[in-house]
Amino acid sequence: MRDYIFPPLILPLFLLLIFLPLLLLMFLFTGTAVFQLVFGVDAETAMLIFLFILIGSFINIPIYEREGVVYETTYRVFGLMYAVKKRQKMVVAVNLGGCVFPSILAIKALFDLLRYIPFSAWLATFLLASAVIYYFARPVPNVGIVVPMLIPPLTAAFFSFLTLMMIDAPVLLLPKLAFSTGVLSALFGADILHLKDLEKIGSGVVSIGGAGTFDGIFLTGIFAVIFSVLFV
Repeated sequence: MRDYIFPPLILPLFLLLIFLPLLLLMFLFTGTAVFQLVFGVDAETAMLIFLFILIGSFINIPIYEREGVVYETTYRVFGLMYAVKKRQKMVVAVNLGGCVFPSILAIKALFDLLRYIPFSAWLATFLLASAVIYYFARPVPNVGIVVPMLIPPLTAAFFSFLTLMMIDAPVLLLPKLAFSTGVLSALFGADILHLKDLEKIGSGVVSIGGAGTFDGIFLTGIFAVIFSVLFV
């Protein structure tokens, strides 16, 4: 009889194996639906865009090197102690799927928007969202720049909605505006403006968008569109 009873540690793993693929499928279909809504492409093209981002998430492109933090190692030899200080290199890179591809898509959405709204309206939305994201972003040692997950997409969706209301533009432009400002404000407010704080993170490879598909830049764009639909 005991062979048919799951031990306490096996049951959570069993449930994880069942629900994790379902969550990944939901995220896949949500991402493709967002690309269809924002760019007006068919399902196959949207899926192809998502796959490019997924594959690109494994590729980091080095940009430059800089000095990292100083590490001190203490040695004991024959009862005597001495310390050796070493400064390790820090490589700053961008992730293809987590940063480059979403940024290209956001710029594409921006050029689409400029046919309907003035650039100043987009710029105001972008700067407001960037300021809020910059305020909440914090460098965390050995982790990176951390922002509460929901703040960037909610900020982008909210300011995008206010902008369209103020200039009396069609609310159907909201998903496109939220996506473009969400991605680029997350990149600018959280990462670019915090490049000066990189030495607080540590050393090694610091990749902008380095968490790949699940990085904050890409997720900000996806969730900004989802939240923007609630305003429509």
